[in-house]
Amino acid sequence: MGKQRITVCLPPVGPDGLKQAIGQAMDPFWYDREDRPHPDWVGEWDYWFVSGAGCLFDVLPGHEDDPRLVRYDDWSGFPEVLPPLRCHGGPRGILDLDTPRAAEARRAASTWTAYRAFADGYPPALRFHHFEERARTLEPEHAREAAVAAFREQPLIQAIAADPALEERFTSDPALHMDEDLETYVTRHVAAVLPTPALLTLDGRWVEGGGPDYERMFNACLDGLPGDTMVVRVLYHS
Repeated sequence: MGKQRITVCLPPVGPDGLKQAIGQAMDPFWYDREDRPHPDWVGEWDYWFVSGAGCLFDVLPGHEDDPRLVRYDDWSGFPEVLPPLRCHGGPRGILDLDTPRAAEARRAASTWTAYRAFADGYPPALRFHHFEERARTLEPEHAREAAVAAFREQPLIQAIAADPALEERFTSDPALHMDEDLETYVTRHVAAVLPTPALLTLDGRWVEGGGPDYERMFNACLDGLPGDTMVVRVLYHS
């Protein structure tokens, strides 16, 4: 049991009816609903709040004063003053989905380019998984230790580990993803900008997941919504 966020897609609704509309969309997935679809049915949530902290939407410039924008956070319980171009949700047509994607594309490209320039000064590093597999022939109590030691002996890994800023930027196992080509690396990072762990679609489907397939579906769903569709970040307890 824990809290996580879902992006809820709703038919057009004004501010006064928003919470009721979210409730109606969420109700079929309530733990305690009485009309259970089948004997083994288990719900998804027992309480929820409007809240996009950590995954706010950008607002298209020129629409900052649209009264349909959601600018309150039910979960925090404190008055909140958001920047004019940030919100917890609003009509899809005035949410700026492209600016955060473009910013992430620039950041990812910069990281990939910097890593390649840095790594060129060292022998290529292998992923940690390579050393885990190689250590499987050892006794279980020694396998992990041996894999870690062999992985850390690589000159590139040693150089990154010696600089906390580099390790934060490139990760402690950079070959895990940095061996992708630039386009693949950037595309993967851009796809992860907008998705929350779950999505409640306009036609009432609760979809959870992770990884490339889910992220592609999430992005395609938001991109394809009618402009007046309300899209709201919700925090729920599961």
